[in-house]
Amino acid sequence: MTRVLFIIIIISFNSLLIAQVENISLLPDSNYPLWLKTKQARTDQTSGIAFIKSECNVKYFFLADDIGAIHLLKIKDDTLFTISNISFSDSVQQFIDKLPKADFEEIIHDKNEDEYYLSIEGNGKDFKKYVGIYKIDFEGSQIENYKIASLQKIIFTPQEKFLQFTDFNIGYEGVAIDKNYFYLGLEGFIKNRLFADSTLIFIARKSDKEIIKEISTKNIGVHTISGLFSDENYSLWGIDRNNRKIFHINFDEKLNTKTFSKYDCLTVIPSYPELNYLSSFESITIDDENNLYLVDDPWKEMFLPEQEILDKLDIETNDNFKEYIPTIFKYKIIHPEGDK
Repeated sequence: MTRVLFIIIIISFNSLLIAQVENISLLPDSNYPLWLKTKQARTDQTSGIAFIKSECNVKYFFLADDIGAIHLLKIKDDTLFTISNISFSDSVQQFIDKLPKADFEEIIHDKNEDEYYLSIEGNGKDFKKYVGIYKIDFEGSQIENYKIASLQKIIFTPQEKFLQFTDFNIGYEGVAIDKNYFYLGLEGFIKNRLFADSTLIFIARKSDKEIIKEISTKNIGVHTISGLFSDENYSLWGIDRNNRKIFHINFDEKLNTKTFSKYDCLTVIPSYPELNYLSSFESITIDDENNLYLVDDPWKEMFLPEQEILDKLDIETNDNFKEYIPTIFKYKIIHPEGDK
């Protein structure tokens, strides 16, 4: 994950967030945002979230931290969290230990094939050697005791195109999969520590991993991509971290952009809907009931609010900021009646 300087205006949005093009709305859940912690566990620099399944009033998610950790998150009755670590086999741990940085940026569940992938950013002088999308193979009979048995790097072709715009700490922070395609969202382009006004989405066939489409986000005003999710074929949701926007693209069957919408992200402090903080949203997923989730990967240089805001917060909330606890936001996707 790369941090840069940019000018921000933080506004509290407590009402319905309306699409600019489509007749789709995002309704913030009144029980959120929440801190990604329990009395026993917490996450750290969480950059990825993937919905897995619902079962017995519990929703299951995988979380990826960009310090080299994977967690299982269970949400019961909407707000009761259980967080547990996913262990690695010896061979996977040896691979992780060799990385200049275990920079896990996105975890993806391909619901069509019931397969999982992990996006890792490259660091160090040989960053191109490590950057990529890795297929995860789990072992274990129950999801609660899953272990990552292996990580297999996916080779996209042409490889020179896949690697062309990657850089030190710049890779594919947004990855999504539908029935036929991978959608690979480059975090962005940096010059003099500033991000450019657009980035790229590569679309690759699942069948042979060939990149067949390159899309610039300049015309749709997306500066960065820090998370992607596909809820159905040709439908792509994403996060523009630096602009704090949720965006949605519908493609036609020729992979041309058919409709596009943007939504403002909430930036309110958990339990303090009248107060805001500097958020850094890094991942997006949608569950089986059309609920959309965002995870904040705290930008340590800017995460703590100013002292006048900290003075209004209780001790636990102050501590959560000072310990850089990530947050999770939730919205209900409202489709036009009869549309979905």
